[in-house]
Amino acid sequence: MSFATAIFLHGFGQRYDLPIGLALYLYAAGAVVVISFVLVVLFAGDQVGAKAVEYPRRAAPFLLSVARTPWPWMVGGLIGLLGLLSIIITGFFGSTNNYLNPSEFLMWIYFWAATVILSGLVGNLWSLLNPWTAIYNAINRIVPVRPIWKLPNVGIWPATAAYFAFACLELTSGMSGRPWFVATAALVYSAVTLAGMFLFGRDEWLAHCEGFTVLFDIIGRFSPVEAERDEAGRIVAVYLRPWGVGLLKPGPAGWDRVLFVILMLSTLAFDGIIATNNWQDFTIALQPIWLPMGPFGFFFVRTLGLVLLTIAFLLVFITSMEMVIYLGKRNVDLKATITAFSYTLVPIALVYNAAHNYSYVMVQSQALIPLLNDPLGKGWHLWPAVASFKPSFALAQASTVWYAQVILIVLGHVIAVYLSHLRAGERFRTAQRALLSQYPMLLLMVLYTMTSLWILAQPITREV
Repeated sequence: MSFATAIFLHGFGQRYDLPIGLALYLYAAGAVVVISFVLVVLFAGDQVGAKAVEYPRRAAPFLLSVARTPWPWMVGGLIGLLGLLSIIITGFFGSTNNYLNPSEFLMWIYFWAATVILSGLVGNLWSLLNPWTAIYNAINRIVPVRPIWKLPNVGIWPATAAYFAFACLELTSGMSGRPWFVATAALVYSAVTLAGMFLFGRDEWLAHCEGFTVLFDIIGRFSPVEAERDEAGRIVAVYLRPWGVGLLKPGPAGWDRVLFVILMLSTLAFDGIIATNNWQDFTIALQPIWLPMGPFGFFFVRTLGLVLLTIAFLLVFITSMEMVIYLGKRNVDLKATITAFSYTLVPIALVYNAAHNYSYVMVQSQALIPLLNDPLGKGWHLWPAVASFKPSFALAQASTVWYAQVILIVLGHVIAVYLSHLRAGERFRTAQRALLSQYPMLLLMVLYTMTSLWILAQPITREV
């Protein structure tokens, strides 16, 4: 049996007996978040007003000089374009077995998992890798392009819809493991994106309608690299800053942006929930509804679950924010305040993504290497040296993965608590109001922490 067929997506292939009860891990993680809240109050509780969201940054002239050359964009665009073409070509003409088709690994591991994680760690890689920008720029150099129509004021609702559609492809369609369908989706989305860029303008379409651009822009705000551009879009300065603080920068407000951030959380949580017994019980309870629908029933029940979970996340967050604003005792713009606080949840989404996809990236990604010898499954021997590649499981022991997940989840929530407190100091202007306003957010963070760890523990752990 090949390595690829012996693995489980998002899984470990083994159970892990916790040395102590799962509940103790959950309570301990929640306690760490509470302790971090106390420390934030002690050491940053006096930061209010504009001072609260100021952060240190250092100019990086070397990165600026590199960013001003065309090479990063050319190399990145070429890599992105080759990746897109590989997904489409191998998806259509490669093996129908998803474990033996490179398109599945390129789409779901290297792009959807690894690129997101790396962008949070080092900077917005999608700005370099975006294949549609590379195609547009290449054509624009040959034949200057001018937008035909002006894009209406749609906010980022189209991008939010695109992100939700992609989540449905992965989680609810039941087709994410079929290479030809993944290739078709990539081809259709590419055609729509390129058409929108040529009709409405590159930057306008990407900023408002392209789901991945909006996603990676948010992730890039968490990263330690900050670039400043002039009105023409040229990079004029590059800075290094602490992780996470870029989420405190001012930006546009809107319910579309709040919903996008909530979707970042709910889609990841749903990916974990569908592996639990509770989800199985839910689907069994709804059998009288979805079984008569035939093949569409699978899509219906999963999409319903994702929508309900997103609504629940949104309602819980808005309720918490209503309490935050009430306890803050200050008249503030509701939409702007909720939008600003929603970005403090981004660290939670990023660390959950890293924890959830840990084995996916560290172990299962290696299954692509032997496939390079025969990417289309035609019996080729392009790279005989990689055909006998043996994966390393050094970082894949269930205990290692579990403790890595615990650390990641707690760390992300601690960062979120810190950012939320600074945002409260900026919005509510006094240390006392900021402190009072953060008790609902603290409760929310503790609940998120415990829920995240519980979801992650279900498929891989068993209490002793």
